[in-house]
Amino acid sequence: MKTRLFCASLLGTSLIASPAFAQDSDAMQITSQVPAFCSEFQNNATPLELGSLTGPTGQIVPSFTGTETSRTIAASFYCNAPANVTIKAEPLLTTNSTTDTSSFTSRVDYTATLVWDNVQGSVSSTVIDGAVIPASEANIGPMSLALSNPAVVNNRRPVAGAYSGRVTLTVALAQ
Repeated sequence: MKTRLFCASLLGTSLIASPAFAQDSDAMQITSQVPAFCSEFQNNATPLELGSLTGPTGQIVPSFTGTETSRTIAASFYCNAPANVTIKAEPLLTTNSTTDTSSFTSRVDYTATLVWDNVQGSVSSTVIDGAVIPASEANIGPMSLALSNPAVVNNRRPVAGAYSGRVTLTVALAQ
């Protein structure tokens, strides 16, 4: 019995006296990148229908009365970094003309207004270079364009004919 007790005692001592497993830790830094990016516009070739530009007396109307004077350009446009939106409105023009330019005009100006979530701005078609609307941080949301305030110089009457103009939006990441 002594032998057994002694062996059990030796076995217990060897477990206690064995060296502990070494423990160590290390931290590793990891990095990645997300490039600055803006989503893209979907091309919509359908023009806005602004309605008649004149009222019953032939004078310019105070507001557009057409079926579509505003449009959502993108349901969820986004930039994940600051960006600048340049909006340029070209006047409504007709190829029809007259020699009586003191009474008539072939140009109708208007205001184009952009709303993109909490970013908004307007520009008149009289401003040749357009306007830059800054988005100072990442932005996401519906982007829409509305046209308003038809106007002519010196209360001239627009000559009869089909008028067309253009609004150009350019979104560029801020440098």
